[in-house]
Amino acid sequence: MSNANNNGVNLSYGVNLSDGVNRSYGVNLSDGVNRSYGVNRSDGVNRSDGVNRSYGVNRSYGVINSFGVDNEIFCANKQREYKVFGVEVSEKRFNEVMSGIKYAMNGWYPKFNTAFELYIGSGKDWNKVKAGEIKSTLDNDLEPYEAWKDMPKDGLEYIKSLPEFNAGIFNCVTGIDVEAKNESTVNIGGVDYLASDIEEALKDIKPV
Repeated sequence: MSNANNNGVNLSYGVNLSDGVNRSYGVNLSDGVNRSYGVNRSDGVNRSDGVNRSYGVNRSYGVINSFGVDNEIFCANKQREYKVFGVEVSEKRFNEVMSGIKYAMNGWYPKFNTAFELYIGSGKDWNKVKAGEIKSTLDNDLEPYEAWKDMPKDGLEYIKSLPEFNAGIFNCVTGIDVEAKNESTVNIGGVDYLASDIEEALKDIKPV
């Protein structure tokens, strides 16, 4: 096994200047490679063969100069796509929206686990973060909405203002229903009642 200048390499051969490589062969200048063969200058490659200068490749064969490849056999020069709410946009527009979101969120981001907090606490050194110490911040990983509920108002308003905005997709991802009515409440005797319920109840009562 050749293992020069590599990290996280397991049961792999001919590996050079690569990180996070598992059960792979002939891997060079690549990161996040798992159960793959003949991989060169590629990132995020899983169960694939003959991959060269490509990113985000999964269960594919004979791939070169491509982005976002999934279940493809012999794929060349597949360009990277940029989308906002499923709408294809230019790279410039994508970067504009990404920057806008980060600015509007003012440092806030949805926290699904404690990994980033541990990273900050370690002096921003991922090598010091122990995987076993990373804990989920959710009661149920299948329902990630808890992580989104405290989104800053400025961030929410910016996202809603995007011409590409899709309320259905946003609700599916975050659990936030921007189309829900924000009903006012009335406090009577220390109890909050929906104004619409009070209005309905008063319909049959004659005024004094």
